Amino acid sequence: MTSAQADGARACKQMLKEIMEGKIKANFIEGMGCVGGCVGGPKAIIPYKEGTVHVNDYANLATYKTPIDNPYVIEILEELGFNKIEDLLKRDNIFTRRF
Repeated sequence: MTSAQADGARACKQMLKEIMEGKIKANFIEGMGCVGGCVGGPKAIIPYKEGTVHVNDYANLATYKTPIDNPYVIEILEELGFNKIEDLLKRDNIFTRRF
């Protein structure tokens, strides 16, 4: 598995262009419209690097470090018919919406 990430609108546009040109073959792509992600958005009242420190500090206090560690997430997945995390990977249409 590979990933690609862009930070800011210009970088996102460039990444999308490179994807369309076949230059990026990642299977997980994240584009953040604001430099620094949400903590660097247009309504931010502190510098994004400082905001990032606060977000990371908050994350470090979390009871569950990942969704897989969270028993409530596991319970929801079981209700959806997934007995183990690997089952989630086998169904490739679970997050596909049809309009």
